[in-house]
Amino acid sequence: MPSNATKLRVGAKGALAIARQPILRRFVTRIVIRRKARGQIERLVDVGKTAGEIVVIYGPMAAEVLGLVEPPKPKRRAPAFAALIVIGAGAVYVLNRSRSD
Repeated sequence: MPSNATKLRVGAKGALAIARQPILRRFVTRIVIRRKARGQIERLVDVGKTAGEIVVIYGPMAAEVLGLVEPPKPKRRAPAFAALIVIGAGAVYVLNRSRSD
């Protein structure tokens, strides 16, 4: 592993070469610009995902409150619940009667 002084010398030589030669400057500038653009795009994608999730979750509620969509009709659950109770009680009666015989 190179020493810190060697790393410093190599970095300084590279910086001087980049400063002196326009072709290297353009090359390095393109790399830096692409890296920055990629970071910005990733941040924008994250923001878009968050906004999409918020719209999916709260969009229907907001549309209902603003009157853009009619609220859903309440479902009648009592008849189905009563039917299930009757079916369950009948099943228990039949099973108990068959065991006692």
